[in-house]
Amino acid sequence: MRLSKTSEYAVRSLIYMAATDCVPCSVRHLHDKLDIPEKYLGRIMKNLADKGLLDATRGMRGGYRLIRPLEDVALLDIVAAVDGLEDYERCILGFPTCGDDDPCPLHSQWGPQRDTIKQMLENLTLADMARGGTLKF
Repeated sequence: MRLSKTSEYAVRSLIYMAATDCVPCSVRHLHDKLDIPEKYLGRIMKNLADKGLLDATRGMRGGYRLIRPLEDVALLDIVAAVDGLEDYERCILGFPTCGDDDPCPLHSQWGPQRDTIKQMLENLTLADMARGGTLKF
């Protein structure tokens, strides 16, 4: 399972902002540093601000800034803000009803994996990601 391109861009942008203390951080700056399409990134950042993860300031010296402590922003919060969580709730084969009472052929294999992935998304914070691994900016 992979994150969507939208989630990838959102996570990369927020990690960059957290790791570099970029305040305020413009879409143009993020575009230049992360090679993310500027218009697409602008929509993502607006969405993150609308969902309460960022504060937006207009104008020449404007941009975006993180408004919650890094320890309080889970990867799940970012994914939920830009993509929603339907992919982490639905049946892997696309059946409208799938659960312990009415399982699909892959339910017993996928269910625990899906729950493990969702738990990882809940437990991994922006603080963890900003200080973990090699930052590729």
